[in-house]
Formats: sequence, structure tokens, C-alpha cells
Amino acid sequence: MALRHMSRKRGMLPQEVTSAREIADSYGLPFEITAKTLQRLKDTGLIQSAQGAKGGYTLHKTLDQVSLADFLNLMEGQQPVVPCASSVSVEHHACEYKGQCEIKLVMGKLNHKINGFLSGISLAELADQDHPNNLSLHEGLEP
Repeated sequence: MALRHMSRKRGMLPQEVTSAREIADSYGLPFEITAKTLQRLKDTGLIQSAQGAKGGYTLHKTLDQVSLADFLNLMEGQQPVVPCASSVSVEHHACEYKGQCEIKLVMGKLNHKINGFLSGISLAELADQDHPNNLSLHEGLEP
């Protein structure tokens, strides 16, 4: 919500900064959680901060430049669907069936396909209903 808010604001007032208080008040969010989330977004490089009395945050990248996969990796670290079949080491994951598993390759392919799918979705698509590639909630689903 914060990124969407900042993106819309940037479209109208490109030099204007956004404060944690502004976002919290606009959406009825707890201020402390909003402030911590903005700090995390700043730490990942998605937004940048401006200091001073009229300080706040601005987007460092446009939402078109960030895929959903990138966003999730920045915010949560890589989280494979099937951790034991991931090419990335996942902490605290031990599979008792590792020695006799016959589907690890298939599950690895699933991880790869889902990551590819998420990589093909930009944050702009999720944040803007008017975006040309906006996802339909029913896209690809049978009735």
C-alpha cells in the first residue's frame, strides 16, 4: 500500500516526499508498523529517505522496475515453495525422506516455474488497476 501510495503521489507531484504518518493516516494503519515497513523498504533500496523537517520517503525505483519475485526476495528472502528441492539453502530445513525422494527434481522445477511466474509480474501491475498488463483475478482459471 505504501509503494502504491508513493507511486500515485509521484505521478502527481514528482518531487514530493511521503511520510510514515501520511501513509498510516491515509489507510488507518498503525504508525509504528508503517514506519518500520518504510524503513525496511529503504534498507532494501526500493525507496530512499529525505531528512529534515519536511523529510520523508520517495521511490528509488518505479514500480515497473521491480518484479513481485524481486520484492518478495528483498522483503522476506528467497522462499521456495518446496524448500527441500530449492537450489538455495533454506535454514532449518531437513527432510527425513531426502535419501529416497523421487520427486525432488519435479519439485525443483515447480520452484523454478513459480519464481519465473512471479518474476513476470511487476509491482506496477499489482498496484495499478489501469496498468496495461494488470492481472485479472480470473486469468487462467477455469469457471
